[in-house]
Amino acid sequence: MDTLGNTFLNNENIEGSFFDQTVEWHRKSSRHHTFSAGFNYTFDERAPKTLWQTSDDILQGLIPIMEQDIYSLNQSKRVKNNDFDAIFKHYWILNKNNHIYSTIGNTYLNHQFFTRDVQQLEDGSINDFSGSGFGNDLDFSLNDLFFGLHYKFQLGIFSFDQGAFLHYYHWNVDQYTAISGDRTVILPSFSAEAKLGQSKEIEFDYRLKTSFSDVSQFAERFYLRSYNSVAKGSAKLQNGLSHNLRLRFTKFSTYRGIRFYAVANYMEQVRGVISAVNYEGINQSVMPILLDDPQQQWSGYGNISKKVSDINFSAGIRYNNLKYRQQINGDFVDNKNSSIAYNISGKTLFDDLPIVEFGFRQSFGNYTLSGNKAEFVTSEPFLNIDYDFWKGFIASFDYTAYHYKNKSFDQQNSYEIANASLYYNGQSSAWSFEIELQNLFDVAFKSQNSFSSYIISDTRTFILPRIIMFSVGYKL
Repeated sequence: MDTLGNTFLNNENIEGSFFDQTVEWHRKSSRHHTFSAGFNYTFDERAPKTLWQTSDDILQGLIPIMEQDIYSLNQSKRVKNNDFDAIFKHYWILNKNNHIYSTIGNTYLNHQFFTRDVQQLEDGSINDFSGSGFGNDLDFSLNDLFFGLHYKFQLGIFSFDQGAFLHYYHWNVDQYTAISGDRTVILPSFSAEAKLGQSKEIEFDYRLKTSFSDVSQFAERFYLRSYNSVAKGSAKLQNGLSHNLRLRFTKFSTYRGIRFYAVANYMEQVRGVISAVNYEGINQSVMPILLDDPQQQWSGYGNISKKVSDINFSAGIRYNNLKYRQQINGDFVDNKNSSIAYNISGKTLFDDLPIVEFGFRQSFGNYTLSGNKAEFVTSEPFLNIDYDFWKGFIASFDYTAYHYKNKSFDQQNSYEIANASLYYNGQSSAWSFEIELQNLFDVAFKSQNSFSSYIISDTRTFILPRIIMFSVGYKL
């Protein structure tokens, strides 16, 4: 297996501000008619400044770098969002079993995106990348005028809700040249629910959804994403469209102490934005493109619990299967991400004894990316103890044994993480005292894997050494 080591200093300083205001109005004019209105304004501004510094070659062939002993790259970025929503709803109860809901509203977004990337030279001068296709100053606005009508009715144990929203979108992308677009979209939805008894229920839901990309995806000039990645967007992007289905089943019995919950989801993109990635060694250039039928995803989750005497037992399972298309170095490839995880546990519920939770978790991951396959297995037995004793004492202990295995490269790692604490707060006392022990076994690092649209990562996270800490608190 070939390896390549690079060392980078990454320093980021972020300034930002956020404001959110919501106003609501509700009025019930009669037994059959109810009206409501809502207005929301959100302001969000973030201005990160990032430094990448290294003595190794960086982004060769992707940025207009000047040769130095130490490479220092600076990026100034600013994202400013102004969002305004206004909505009015009318609830019309025809009779006990028939309801009509109507909605009219408007959403207006104005998002600004600015980037400047430079190289700080050793003599103090600046190598500005703006002359080589870098630097963005983008203004993106989107107006969404919508109207919705839904009819809900009930037949015995069944209730149905169907309707649609009509959206008229108008957007402008202004960066050196202005590009505008219009689109009218009808988004139907349907749901059916059956109450099979007081403790059993099944529900089906279908929705056609649409969405627009983040403002950075419209930026048509390059900007740095990380120490080994640059990106640019496309002002010609349009809205994505996807089918979404969900099936949910719940059952509980208070007498038998059983609770069961299961849900299955399916999503298929009719049109969506994917990343086109070009590799030059470890370096990447990323650009979004609009594609038909780019993604399909199945997922499911189930959990069952039962109380036996003073112990509550539970078991759960989670499944995910994602298939999607990707463009790598100009060629389209089909990728797959499949994972399954399960857990079993028990928890004591005694009044005068410690609360003890014990169990086992295990997850399996199978990834296929550009023809390369990776398989991971993680197993985690765990134990948690909490004990409230005497008057004001609380003792806590948690323990997890990790066993991680990367089957593709025959790599594995095992380690144990444990923490403990003893807390005391006397009755009617403002003082509290705590002794806390973190990372009892002094573990140096833990392994984990992650998956994105174009990279499989097998990483190590370093952990702080064993810490013994004594705390004193006082409540004013």
